[in-house]
Order: sequence, then C-alpha cells, then structure tokens
Amino acid sequence: MRVLVLQQPSSVAPFESWLQEAAPDVEVRMITGAGTARPDDSVARGVRREVLDDYHAPATTRRIHEVCAEWKPDVIFSNAEADVLRAAEARTLFGIEGTTSSAAVLYRDKVLMKKLFAGIRVDGTEVPAVEYRAPSSGEDVLAACEEWGPVVLKPRDGSGSVSVLVLDTPAEAVERLAERPELLTELHRSQLILERFVEGDVYHVDILVRDGAPILVSPSRYLHPPHLFARHNVGSVMVDADSPDHRFLRRYAEELTARVGAAHRPNILHLELYRTPDGRFLAGEIACRGGGALVKESMRHTYGVDQAWAACLLSAGLLRGTTYLERVGPQSGWLLETAAPLEYDAAAPPAWVALAKGTRRSDTASSSVDAGLSFVVEGADRAEIEARMESLHAAV
Repeated sequence: MRVLVLQQPSSVAPFESWLQEAAPDVEVRMITGAGTARPDDSVARGVRREVLDDYHAPATTRRIHEVCAEWKPDVIFSNAEADVLRAAEARTLFGIEGTTSSAAVLYRDKVLMKKLFAGIRVDGTEVPAVEYRAPSSGEDVLAACEEWGPVVLKPRDGSGSVSVLVLDTPAEAVERLAERPELLTELHRSQLILERFVEGDVYHVDILVRDGAPILVSPSRYLHPPHLFARHNVGSVMVDADSPDHRFLRRYAEELTARVGAAHRPNILHLELYRTPDGRFLAGEIACRGGGALVKESMRHTYGVDQAWAACLLSAGLLRGTTYLERVGPQSGWLLETAAPLEYDAAAPPAWVALAKGTRRSDTASSSVDAGLSFVVEGADRAEIEARMESLHAAV
C-alpha cells in the first residue's frame, strides 16, 4: 500500500510512523511546507518528505498532482480542514479511493452543507438546520434582519469563528456594511452566508467513522458560543453520559453517520448543533476533520484514543475491530485563554488539571483557537468541571 500524507507545517503528528507501526510494508510519502514544526530527524526512516516553499500555494497543489500521477498512491491522508478539498480533488482526478471532491465541498461550503442535515430524525422527530440564506447584496442582509431579527453573517468557507458577525438590528447591519465595504464585495461574490441567530446552547460532537458507522461519539457543550472568543474564554465540557442531551446527541450522530458515512466515506467528523431555550435542537455545521483547540487531548484523556492517530489509520483501512464508544477515563473538558486572563501555579498544579499548555497572552486573540494558556480539566460531571474551570480565572 502507498499512502501520500499532506501535513500542514504547524502539525507535529508522526503520521508516517503510525502507518508503519500498523503495516510495516506500507510505503509513505509526505508533502509539507517551509517552517514545518517537524525537523528532518523526526521523520521515520524510509519516508520521503518534500518541504515546499509555500504549503498553501497553487504550486504545492500542482506538486501533489505530479506525485499522484507518478507515484500512484492508494490513499491520500490529511488531518486539516484546509486540505479537505485539496485532497479530495486529487482523489477525484487520479481515481484514488476516499472522499471525492463533490462530497468534500459539502463539508466546506456552509450553504451546500445544509443539504447534509435534511430529513434526519431522532426518535421520529426531524432535526432541522438553522434557517439560512445565501445573500448576494446588502439588501438581502437588511431583509433578513427585518424578518428574523438578529442574524449571523459569516464566510461560507470559514473556520475558527473568524469574521463572524452578529447583527442585532437593521440599523446595525447598515452601520457595519457602510464602514466595511469589503463585506459588500464578498456579498456580491456570494462568499457569505446569513443565518438566523439562535439563542441557547452550542454543542459539538466529535465522531470517528469506520465503514459508514461511528466507532466513537463524544458530545460536548461550549461554555460560550465560539464567536464570542474576544469577550469570553473559549472552552467546552463533555456532556454527562447519563443525561438526555447525551442520548439525543449520540442518536443524532448515529443517524447522520448512517447517511453520510457510506456515501462520502469520511473517517472523522466534527459536528455543531444548537439547543434553543425551549429544548429544541437545530443542526448548525459539520466538517470532515477533527475538532480544534484541545478537543483531541480531552478525548484522549476520557476515551483513551488519539483521534488523529485513529483517523490516519482509518483512512488506510488499518484500524479494524476496535471501537471507542465507552469512556475509559474521567470526564473532561478544555479551556482556552482567548479573553479573560487565566492563571495557575505550574509548580503545584491542581490534581484535576490533566494538561496545561502555553503562557499568559498579552495580545488579542485572532480566532476561537488562538489561545494563551490552555487546559484540559477533569471531574466527576459537567458541573464540577465547569466550577474548576471558573476557578482558573485570575482575580480581577
């Protein structure tokens, strides 16, 4: 088997070593970019790695296509959202198994994405997507504000809550569009999506998929909606396993995976839903990638599996039999310093801090995953974990 790994320069995961450990006869080639976080001596023996000048440039995509034509890989793997379409287009062009370009675009374009949620039911009740429109002018934005009240205006292909705007009134929409004419250009190019603003809680569900069925489902609730990263520290806590929310979200993940798993062949999914104050769930977004921030670390602490490792082996068909549907460690959550200062004594950390990373930030966060200090916190249940996270906030 031949596996081509596309590795973002910031990634330090030893994908090639994981593949070789699972199948010693596998051939691996890697493509990354200048400034890679992995020195040459960290790459496994026998693996050819190309470090290109600009990983995100068209020239790198061209080189990926050249390698596909010359080397003919059986699998293309990447663990980053920025590579979802790039890898899928290469699979389509060169007849390689896995998620194709027509499927991958559904997980990147937030307008087309809504098709994935249509008709999915849990216990006989359909879970609709958040109401949305594909605007092409400022008039479309104003009309939505008049009809819906507060709206969310965001990039169709965005991530990390970057450039997400909540417009509470038509007057505020006029003010923002007048002072930021680049938004009008993006509207005219159909690069934005409008959604009705949803009051309530935001959840994410992280899923590993094999042969069209989930082998791990981890539901969590955000402490605050991620787009508020400049006002509130971003974090989430796993939902209590015996709660109605956990049962509902796991069932929804199973129903969704049954639909998209065989058709699109993802091996990893990150799903976001909303729950309104009256208890209704609405589908928000889904991506065929792992969760950002410390989602991976929190899941590893509680479920005993590294989702990046698992996704890599799943892509090559090398993770057979094992499932991770039950928690094997303490319930956990994660907290990022994106707004309010956090602190703890590194010399004597609390026993319930399972992981601490980074240093106190002195600037402004640029996205919902741009953190200073960050923590994985464990506890007996959601309430205890949230209380422990609150105690990490510095006295002001």
